[in-house]
Amino acid sequence: MKGKREVSVSFTLTEEVAEQLAQFCKRSTFGTFYDFTEAHLDQEERKRRAYLMISGIEALQGALAEAGFAPR
Repeated sequence: MKGKREVSVSFTLTEEVAEQLAQFCKRSTFGTFYDFTEAHLDQEERKRRAYLMISGIEALQGALAEAGFAPR
């Protein structure tokens, strides 16, 4: 079933890219992700999908912080 299995993603970035990606994570808001959902969906489904995106960004943000890229 889709969405139930955890996945591990590993990749390599330059420090400059990691720093800017960390900044993006920090500055992104709920509206950022809501706007990237499919406009034809009802509001509740759009919210659900936006929160899923936020969960992914928070995981990425944590990994970046562990690597020393945690902007204040």
